[in-house]
Amino acid sequence: LENNTVLTDKLKKIQQENEELKARMDKHMELSRQLSTEQAVLQESLEKESKVNKRLSMENEELLWKLHNGDLCSPRKLSPSSPSVPLQSPRNSGNFSSPTVSPR
Repeated sequence: LENNTVLTDKLKKIQQENEELKARMDKHMELSRQLSTEQAVLQESLEKESKVNKRLSMENEELLWKLHNGDLCSPRKLSPSSPSVPLQSPRNSGNFSSPTVSPR
């Protein structure tokens, strides 16, 4: 009878530990889901920023090439229907500083 009581107490203790571990596991799973969602959002944001940076880099290279070759303000190259290329995107104006251009 005494042995049965000891075993019952051990069983209760182990069941309590099991419940605590299940609760911890549930919290970890929820945190894992939240982190996965956040990672996906950040990855998408990174891809968008990379595309913007690539586009701005290409525009910068084009402008530097035109400046180097004297084509930046050439009236024969610009037509009234051709869109002007802004030096800095208005929506990203707070994120990027104006690059300094050194003469070549």
